[in-house]
Amino acid sequence: MGKDIEHQTHIVGEGLTEEHYLNILDTLDHDPEHVKLLLIPLHPSDIAELFARLPLEEREILVPYISKEVMGEVLAEMSDAVRESITEMLSKRQIDQALETLESDDVADIVQNLDEDTAKRVKQTLPEEHQELLTYEEDTAGGLMQVETVALSGDWTVENTLEYMRENIDGLPEYIHAVYVTGYKGKLLGSVGLSRLVKLPLESKLSDVMWQDPVTVTPEMDQEEVARIFDKYDIFSCAVVQADGTLLGVITIDDILHVLAEEHEEDVMRAAGLEEGLDLFAPVASTTRSRFPWLFINLLTAILASTVIALFEDQIQQLVALAVLMPIVASMGGNAGIQALTVTVRGLSLKQLTFQNAFYLLKKEVLVGGFNGLLLAFILGAATVVFYDDLGLGIVICVATIMTHIFAALAGICIPLLLEKMGKDPAISAGVLLTTVTDIAGFFVFLGLAAIFLL
Repeated sequence: MGKDIEHQTHIVGEGLTEEHYLNILDTLDHDPEHVKLLLIPLHPSDIAELFARLPLEEREILVPYISKEVMGEVLAEMSDAVRESITEMLSKRQIDQALETLESDDVADIVQNLDEDTAKRVKQTLPEEHQELLTYEEDTAGGLMQVETVALSGDWTVENTLEYMRENIDGLPEYIHAVYVTGYKGKLLGSVGLSRLVKLPLESKLSDVMWQDPVTVTPEMDQEEVARIFDKYDIFSCAVVQADGTLLGVITIDDILHVLAEEHEEDVMRAAGLEEGLDLFAPVASTTRSRFPWLFINLLTAILASTVIALFEDQIQQLVALAVLMPIVASMGGNAGIQALTVTVRGLSLKQLTFQNAFYLLKKEVLVGGFNGLLLAFILGAATVVFYDDLGLGIVICVATIMTHIFAALAGICIPLLLEKMGKDPAISAGVLLTTVTDIAGFFVFLGLAAIFLL
């Protein structure tokens, strides 16, 4: 039964359709044994998605019906948070059996997310080369790479190479994009793409047909930088080498696709103060703990903005229109700042923006902010004069709008640059800082001008 499931789950059809999902839910409640049949057409990625949709109690019911041949691939496809809940439901033997079916990079990912005692035990059972992978940080090239590669001497011919791969098909990596040519002590000399290899004359030596300067990365390189290299050079695999050129392993495009998805999710989730890889059905206590710090920071920033308003409490009481109009000025400044911030963060992430060329972007965004502020100021000022019949108030809100837009542009550029300089991720915390700064600036400029010229 298990072998059948393993074979068929690799045939991608409709995937986990809504109808199939509802059938599984109903079967779990009324006839769990029948679930095995419903799992047969599903790819491991679909089963991983199924687990992510299920509450913890139903995950526990489903776990025994996943065959040991498939469980490893299912774990490899899960987010860290969901995987943690599933591994807690597995026995030591089930974890060991699941890891036996995986390549080294997937093994490293899973082991790094096991609890400390289980991880320590599993590490002792792993081959030495797998243990070495665990010494690298999870979000580095070393953490992404797999040690299974096709690395041969330059004296090998194309015919020898193809024959070797045919005879050792079970021991080869799942995905092979290139054959690597190595020399003394495993030093990388070059590579031959697999699609090119099958077109070459059989008698050709690898040393004569190899590409002598393949794209390589070091194991310490951040995974985002590795992803940029894949995109820049349009490659499907990349060798990981030590500083002295010794071949350690290879990173393949499937790993990079995971990185891109994870990085996108990380930016979106952290911008809202949430953990990446969120498990929708995580326990209430852990979810509360993860969300509270960000909410507390927002509370402090809100108090800070309110303090500025409190400084002008008397002026607001004298002219109630100020209370109506000041959120408009601050909100427009916030939106303008977010636009400048988004451009800056994108430039930093793509390595297009540096501290050397930042002044040119700063000058441009200040001018854009000024011009947009001028146009919006005219519209808002005119509306204010018509609605409140107060020319002075209209002029004040015009000037405040222009100044707030210029300040927002400055903040939108400078805040992410300063965070980058400090080694912080601007995509995560810049938004909260920017909103606080633009709110305070908008309130202070508008209310300050009103206090000087109107009251």
